[in-house]
Amino acid sequence: MGPCDGVDSLLCSAACGMIRAMEHVVFVHGAGMAGADAWPHQAAAAEPRWFFLPREGVCDEADRDARRVLDRLRVVGGAHVVAHSYGANATLLAAQLEPSLVRSLALLEPACFDLARGMPAAEEHIAAMTPVFAVADDPSVSASEFSRRFAAAMGVEQLELRDEELKARVSRLRALRPPWDLGLRPADGLSVRTLVVTSGWSPLYEETATSLVALGARHLTLEGAGHRVQDDPRVLPALREHWRE
Repeated sequence: MGPCDGVDSLLCSAACGMIRAMEHVVFVHGAGMAGADAWPHQAAAAEPRWFFLPREGVCDEADRDARRVLDRLRVVGGAHVVAHSYGANATLLAAQLEPSLVRSLALLEPACFDLARGMPAAEEHIAAMTPVFAVADDPSVSASEFSRRFAAAMGVEQLELRDEELKARVSRLRALRPPWDLGLRPADGLSVRTLVVTSGWSPLYEETATSLVALGARHLTLEGAGHRVQDDPRVLPALREHWRE
């Protein structure tokens, strides 16, 4: 018997809506903006039990942030978790450590390159970025020069930022542990229902999605959404559908 069998459909729809509104959801940012600032469209539609993880310290640390995610999940008794880019590493580590606390995962353009090792775009990216991270502690490499090298290795245009914003952003990047040596192992698999969302703009992220699909994830491609796929209006309906399943 279904949950709405024998019940007025309008009352059932209202009840189901209330149940969904009571769902806890934790949003984990990438290496750029943090907290609600990293999720402007989701924050604008936020429900009472949605939580936007703030950044702790100078930069993100996958192991530490996995523990922070788990701390939050323990407080609320479990939740759906949504993560973007670098934040997907902490989220997957958390799910591997305590899967019973994670109701579902949604990974948006995940930078989980540990899982894509051996694939051509992933290896090309790692080869390009390794020399950049090698000079992260070199004081002779200015913030502007590091930003230029980082952008060139990523294959994107260097952002034009004010000096203070540039220094803050570069300090965060220099302290970052590269996202291909964070301890994720394909053999650990996926123990919770997982949705991967990419936009098709980069073979690197498509390879990562392919590796996650091989572990049991479902893959949704939103063409034209770019790397910050959470800014696309199609994402929130897709997330809601994922949570309802």
